[in-house]
Amino acid sequence: MKLLYLLIFMSGSVSASPSSILYVKIKNNNVCVFTKGGYDKAYGNQTLIYMGKVDGINAFHSSYSKTYLNLKMPIIEENCIKIKSSEFKEPFPYDVVLETDQSYTQRICVNKTSEGHITLLEAEADLDKGIYCGINQYDYSSNGLWTKLKNLFYWVINFLN
Repeated sequence: MKLLYLLIFMSGSVSASPSSILYVKIKNNNVCVFTKGGYDKAYGNQTLIYMGKVDGINAFHSSYSKTYLNLKMPIIEENCIKIKSSEFKEPFPYDVVLETDQSYTQRICVNKTSEGHITLLEAEADLDKGIYCGINQYDYSSNGLWTKLKNLFYWVINFLN
């Protein structure tokens, strides 16, 4: 059994990642996504953003998509692509994907406070419950070690399900 876990870990670390991290912040009470990528022009001048709810068993249910033409790439927060908070229904985790010549993804949870303000909550994973929204606020605009470890953990959970 230990050999199986070792092989799974090694195969994940040597294979190419299918997507890069999409960074997310709240800006003017909307969800704001950006890439922190190194170029500012989209391949073919097209950028597709789509998202979907992820239920407890990790099934993806598409809920939003939009194609942008001749858009300056959202590589910094100031050039982010905004998604209206009304597109998010609580309390589900969402996979948000930005496609150009490369794919950027992030799994997020959006919460509306009693005052109507939007906050981001941590998307959590459990082998029994699958993916669900936690209660703690989370910063999806960071690229620290914790974020990378969390994304690796989600990958392992998805692989085992």
